[in-house]
Amino acid sequence: MADEKVRLSGGSRYQGDQSERLLDSKEAAKALNHSVDPAQLEGRLTLPLIFAIFAVTIGGSFQFGYHIGNVNAPGSLITDWYIESHHHLFNTTITKEQADLAWSVSVGIFAVGGMAGSLLSGWFADKLGRKGSILFNNLFIFLATALMSLAKFVNVYYMITAGRLVIGFASGLASSIVPMYLTEVSPNNLRGTIGSVSQLLVTVSILVAQILGLPFIWGSEKLWPLIFAFSVIPAVVQLVTLPFCPESPKYNLIVKGNAEQAEKDLKKLRNKTDVSAELDVIKEEAAAVRDIPKATLASMFRSPMLWPMFIAIMMMLSQQFSGINVTMFYSTKVFQDAGLKGNEPFYATIAMGAMNVAMTIVSLWLVDHPKFGRRSLHMGGLFGMLITSILIVVSMTLAGDGDDQNKLFSYASIILVVLFVVSFATGPGSIPWFFVSEIFPSSARGAANSIACMSNWLANFIVGTSFLPLNNILGKNTFLVFAGMLLFFLLFTYKYVPETKGKTVEQISEDLNKTKPGNSASS
Repeated sequence: MADEKVRLSGGSRYQGDQSERLLDSKEAAKALNHSVDPAQLEGRLTLPLIFAIFAVTIGGSFQFGYHIGNVNAPGSLITDWYIESHHHLFNTTITKEQADLAWSVSVGIFAVGGMAGSLLSGWFADKLGRKGSILFNNLFIFLATALMSLAKFVNVYYMITAGRLVIGFASGLASSIVPMYLTEVSPNNLRGTIGSVSQLLVTVSILVAQILGLPFIWGSEKLWPLIFAFSVIPAVVQLVTLPFCPESPKYNLIVKGNAEQAEKDLKKLRNKTDVSAELDVIKEEAAAVRDIPKATLASMFRSPMLWPMFIAIMMMLSQQFSGINVTMFYSTKVFQDAGLKGNEPFYATIAMGAMNVAMTIVSLWLVDHPKFGRRSLHMGGLFGMLITSILIVVSMTLAGDGDDQNKLFSYASIILVVLFVVSFATGPGSIPWFFVSEIFPSSARGAANSIACMSNWLANFIVGTSFLPLNNILGKNTFLVFAGMLLFFLLFTYKYVPETKGKTVEQISEDLNKTKPGNSASS
């Protein structure tokens, strides 16, 4: 029960039915929010905070991105080995098409594992803690790494499929819990910057995977298992560093009811002795939810959580249905369709990955800049992707088969795809991941992140599996489908998504209530 988990001295007892208690709690929180100087809630990047950010992302977000990108380069080599392994196991020979199908299942099952992991992430986050769950997740990573890297040595190809399922599960947990932890340990004025670090590590690891997969590094017939084995390194780094980091103060106080430990951890993270103002805000957040039944997955689809849950899901869908994973999963084919020859598509993919990293770094600065906000950056990114996706179709059509006469349009296609990724990195790439944690109180954050991240993974799976068939039907006009979706999500964000930068959960809740259809007054 929430009452048993939160024990705060001087906390008042609310009487009457649940709605009256919720109203009283909101009024108390409003009174506190108006009495606290926002400057008292601001913080800076301290060494303990930086160390915690590094420790939690190197073995979480890095693994997530790495296993998105590490299947690109060695795909054809692994497919050939699938034929050999099948003959070794069953003394029959499968065709190249059958091997391609088996490899496609291995690649796609990553998203299936991700859906399961994200759905259970809320349970893990509340039972083991944010930090504890991330540490425990390394067990799945070690298991998956062993399955995938040893498959060739024992000549059992379906071990890779099993490993991809397990690493997908681990990535699903990480994609939900890591942004949750980062949001909860961040001071208000740095919440966007720190929350975006998760996406930065994803982009860095995708680029690392693309580089390691080059033929002259590990992308060879003999060495490709090392690409999977590399996962051990960030996992070990996390196991060595994360135990020295504090647990989320919000988790300790709101979920566990341990105010003393929360204060201790907050002092360490902020590197100062007086954290009373920030601690009081967390206590009031706890008081506002302590008489409300603990959030469950089902309760997120009932009032008052239904509307913010719908917003969170739409933010996640806007990221995946933008078409970004087409450029990540099938960039080589996109560049080949644009007329690039030989090794040009591979080097263009590396350039695209490098630009993705660079612009994600820029977004760390933009997301908490006084002149920008979550909403404006997300809308700006969606608009940029909308324009470039239309221009990509035009340039690819004019490029034709990439002969010398139309070579200019082939290079224009590269530039436009890079600009498409740049637009994604400025907002839609990172904001949805931590936006979910910003709009929900800590008591509901686990369940909300589970549902939102599962929606993201489901959309990821749909896009990843439908692009090639869609491309076979529509050809170079496929990006127009994503352009239509981008226009829809741009209009939705403009009308319904509130700004969250620098605001408390209570203030954000009021703004969400104002955007709710049919509700013109704040609660």
